[in-house]
This record gives sequence, structure tokens and C-alpha cells, in this order.
Amino acid sequence: MKRSVHRFFGIALVAAALLGVSSCLDSPDDIVDPNIQLQKDIATIDNYMLTEGVFGYREDEYTKIRFVIKKLGTKLPARTTATKISADYKVFSIPPGTTPYDQGNITSTQLGTLISGWQTMAMKLPVGTIADLYIPSLWAYGTGGKGEIPGNMPLLFEDFEILNAEITSAEQNQFKSDTTAIRTYLEGKDYTDVVYDTTGIAYRVTTQGGGSQPSWFSKVTFKAQYKLLTDDTRAVTDVLELKPQENVTDSRPVDYIQGLMIGLQQLREGSKATFYIPSGLGFGVQGASNNAGTTVIPANSNIIVDIEVIAVSQ
Repeated sequence: MKRSVHRFFGIALVAAALLGVSSCLDSPDDIVDPNIQLQKDIATIDNYMLTEGVFGYREDEYTKIRFVIKKLGTKLPARTTATKISADYKVFSIPPGTTPYDQGNITSTQLGTLISGWQTMAMKLPVGTIADLYIPSLWAYGTGGKGEIPGNMPLLFEDFEILNAEITSAEQNQFKSDTTAIRTYLEGKDYTDVVYDTTGIAYRVTTQGGGSQPSWFSKVTFKAQYKLLTDDTRAVTDVLELKPQENVTDSRPVDYIQGLMIGLQQLREGSKATFYIPSGLGFGVQGASNNAGTTVIPANSNIIVDIEVIAVSQ
């Protein structure tokens, strides 16, 4: 089973959206099963994309949002719902009318205040990305709609461009503390091969592979083992990010914590490496738990991740 911080976030969005749909209805007679509406919206979106010859799209595993990348950015996606983002977009109904409902922009707005579909995609798409987003109504404006947008309307956000993602001052301070702790830890070792990446992670490549190198959305089969920077002699087991850890995992860099989003893209097929990841690019203030709900990586923990890349497919 493959899970990540973003996937937990997806589950939370599902719960929040279902609650929101139920709470805004007037009476039991008005209740519409949101799952039925979601499936209806997905069918509408898929039929439209097929009719228009829109192929090569990707989707989010939980929300089933489809998206077509026109330009892939290079900077990290938003970290959390507290991140402030700026973006441009045009929004159409599906199937589209002749003119957009709205053509506007988001300016330095906290991600958690925006529609669920934007929250999901801003935490998945690198800053600088331009994409068309096909969003079911459950993750857009739900049963109530907004302005001219009617309720239960799936939407196409065309040329959705993520311009910036700004972390909070508290996250900035934590990041400085974390990177200092990692550098101090590494300077206490005898390593001569440490690379300090501009993103804040550090890493050592112990075996250099010669195969393909993954990008954000490549399929990567790899093994991973976690340790805490403060306890580097013991592997942390049963982390839901990768479970079971002893097995290989086939997924995309973009589906994991940001330290692995970055780290996996530094390695070629056949490589082995160790990454030193500040908490903000790891499990952040949430930490990580196991299936029993027990915290195995505390909040704001810097982590060490040993990686072996088995295979890469584009």
C-alpha cells in the first residue's frame, strides 16, 4: 500500500467535502449522495475529454481530478494549507460555454481558504506549472455553486498557472533551524561526498546508477528506510508513507514528501543514496504515524532516508 502526506490530505478533503455538502442542504428530502454526484461529474469530464480528444492526462488518486500539464514548473509545490499561493486561471463549465465564468487571479492567498481542488493541485504541481484542471463539483463549488456557476457543476480551470508559493514565517524559522541541525550533524561525520542542495536537503550518493533519471511524474520503483536525525542507529518502522518498508514501492516522486520529490529526481536507476531532510520538507508539524495511529516520527523531526532506485519508467 502506498500512502503519503498528500494522500492523507486527500482523505481529509473527502471527509470535509462530504460534511460540507451535507451541512448546506435544507432538509432530508434534499440530500443528494455526494459520491453519486462525484461519479456523475467524473463521467461528464471523461466524456468531454474523449469527445475533444484530450489524452495523456494525469489524475490525482483520491479526488480523481484530471489534469493536463502544458508547462511543468521547477520549484517545489505548496507545502501545507497554510502556504500562501498566487495563481492565474480561467474557469469554464464542462462542457464549456463560449465564454469563461471568470478570468482572474489569486494573489498571496492562504491555500486552506480556497476550493479543495486548488488545495490538492497546488500541493502536487510544482510552482511555475501551467495546467488545465478538470475538477468535479465536490472539489469546486459543490451544491451551492458560486455567482453564475450553478451547483453540481464540474469545472475546467484552463491555464491554471501557479506563480508563487510562500511559506509562513514560522515555517521559515523552523527551516533555518533544521538546516543548521543537519549541517552540524554532517560536519560531525567523516563524509567527503555530501551535496548540499539549494532546496535545503543534503545527500550522499553511495552507488551511482546508469539508468534513467525520474522527473516529477515518472513511475519509480524504489526501496526506502527512515531514521531520525537524532537517532540514526535505528530504522523507523511502519511509516504510512511507505508500507511495508521492506518492499519496493512503485509510485511518482510527486506523491511523496517534498524531500523525496527532490531526492528521487537526483538519482538514476540503480543508484543508492542517503538523504538528510529538514522537517518542513518531510512530515512537518503533522509528524507520521503507523497503522495503529502511534506516532513514529514526531512533529518537526529532521529525517534520514536511505533510498535504492530499482526501476524508472516515464
